[in-house]
Amino acid sequence: MGYHVPVRDARPQALARSGLSVGLPRLLAVLLPMAVAMYGTFQGAQLVLLPAQLEQIDPERKIFDLAAIVMLCAVTGVVGMTAGGALSDLTRSRYGKRAPWLVGMGALSSLLLIAIGHRGDLITIAALCGAFWFTMNFFQGALLAITPDRVPEGRRALASSIFAVAGPIGSLYGMNLAALAPGARGYTALGVMVTLTTLLYVAMAPEAPALRPRRRMESDEDRPRGLAAAARFFEGFASRDFVLAYMFRVLMFAGQSTIFNYLLYILQDHVGLAAIPGHSAEIAAGDLSTLRTVATLVAVGGGVWLANRTTRRKRFVVVYALGMAAAMMAPVLWPTWNGMLVFAALGGLSIGAYSTIDIALMSQVLPSKKNTGRDLALLAMAGAAAQLIAPPLGGVLIRYAGYDWLFIAAAAVTLVAGGVTLFIRGVR
Repeated sequence: MGYHVPVRDARPQALARSGLSVGLPRLLAVLLPMAVAMYGTFQGAQLVLLPAQLEQIDPERKIFDLAAIVMLCAVTGVVGMTAGGALSDLTRSRYGKRAPWLVGMGALSSLLLIAIGHRGDLITIAALCGAFWFTMNFFQGALLAITPDRVPEGRRALASSIFAVAGPIGSLYGMNLAALAPGARGYTALGVMVTLTTLLYVAMAPEAPALRPRRRMESDEDRPRGLAAAARFFEGFASRDFVLAYMFRVLMFAGQSTIFNYLLYILQDHVGLAAIPGHSAEIAAGDLSTLRTVATLVAVGGGVWLANRTTRRKRFVVVYALGMAAAMMAPVLWPTWNGMLVFAALGGLSIGAYSTIDIALMSQVLPSKKNTGRDLALLAMAGAAAQLIAPPLGGVLIRYAGYDWLFIAAAAVTLVAGGVTLFIRGVR
């Protein structure tokens, strides 16, 4: 691949050997809009469009219905993320390993989004959402593997910053688009953008052909089957640092999702419609997303500068954990619109500080360069796995303890997540 090839060597022969096939600036330039579209689709659909759709169907059961669908999507998302990384690792085609899956799953995700927007019954919406989370997470598994595939190790902090910027911009774009174009129009717009940005990536930064080697590496008799094959697939978990990184990401995303899954209902029922801008939870959610995005981008700017000058990744995690926990406590101390503004601003700064080193940190604990897509997808799917924890935890806390305890529990989980990374040996 391209682990030791200087980026500045842009000669066609060097690019072909490195797996870049195009220069790094162009690659990152087209990765950004594709990642923005992906994150925006997740945020806009899950945090705005779906909760509003479920409230129209059954206002009394909206929290239970949302929790159930999010948990279903977590299961299909875990399977999709893992499959996306693993199957794209094995793919051999003239168009590369990742591009065929990105195009196919991007198009299928767009069709599923359009279908969700035109349904009004809970069972069909749940089934379509489960299918969409599978295809979109499959897409994400292939997308994240592009970094170890095509970016030299010394420049991965730069690539990580692309995803760091894409996350908040995607959230801003997705949530505001969903607020301004509710219902079927919002779902359709999000889907179309995924397809267009994926085609842009394929056209502007084509992958080098991934051709099958002539000599078979394993005979049919040697190839593992059944439980042995499953064990090999999850062999990354034999690495202590890999397990700890996975635990950190599960807890980190569980802490965030416990709150963000119910953001629309927090604004409606905890803060109150009378106290929020426009007396609309959708508009208020978009305003919070805008503020969080600005704060995140500010932190990313400083974080990138620091990340390129130090190899001490754990410091960024500690800053994130302390800052995010403090942000989550703001609405407890001030259960007002101003408290939510503090939550958004301080949370955005914390997310920005960590996200600049996210991909770089994950790549440091990968146990095998041969299976980077698979192992990176296993780490990335921690976000989907966290959705198995967050919805039931949040639903129970809201129903039996109230929204204050929702924030307190999320802050505690976030602090534990930060503590876990201190035991990772291979990362400073």
